Formats: sequence, structure tokens, C-alpha cells
Amino acid sequence: MGFATVAASQVEIAELPDDDRRRFPRYPLPVLRLARLAVDEQVRGQGVGRVLLRTVFALAHEMSGTVGCVGVVVDAKPGAVAFYERLGFRAMTPRAGTLGDRPEPLTMYLHLSAVPKPNGP
Repeated sequence: MGFATVAASQVEIAELPDDDRRRFPRYPLPVLRLARLAVDEQVRGQGVGRVLLRTVFALAHEMSGTVGCVGVVVDAKPGAVAFYERLGFRAMTPRAGTLGDRPEPLTMYLHLSAVPKPNGP
């Protein structure tokens, strides 16, 4: 029905939204990058994406306690920006341009404090 791929990554402090820049030291910060989130067209709008994101968010919390993680980053395609905004993601320093004949994705960030914690056992 769908899948999500993630990777440990980092962001530069200057790329974060303004109010997040003030809370961190001035060196690259560890994040969990949501590299790809895809849901089969036949089940779109039925909550599959949110279920996958809950798993990604649980991993971000786990990562924060083991190797460090200050939040989740995603390169949102133009059609997915509103979806991520509803979840609390905010645009990082925007990049202008296109990738070939496609609009470039918008890099978005969600601080770990805004990432829903997983339900207990």
C-alpha cells in the first residue's frame, strides 16, 4: 500500500527556520531525513501516509536517544507541501529553481519537540 525510506542526515543551522536557529549551537545538526514517502493511488486519502509517518516519527525519537536527532527533514514535492504543513513541517531556507523540467522540492523541517511521540507498549 505504501512505503517510507529514511536516512540519518544533518542540516546546517543556517538552513533552519529563523526561530529554530536560536535554540541550537552553530554546527551541523543530526536529523532523520524522510527520503521518500509513497502511497498507492488506490488507497490515497485513507490514512496510509499518516501510519507510515508515525513509524518515521517513532524512529526519530529512538534515534534522538541513541545517536542524536533534533528533528525530521523532508524534501517535499510541490503537491505534497500542504500535507506536510498540516503536520507542522515548516519550510527551511528555500532553494530556487527546477530539476530538469520539474519544480525543485521544498525542504521542510519538523523539530523533534513537535514530532508526535509513539504510543507506549
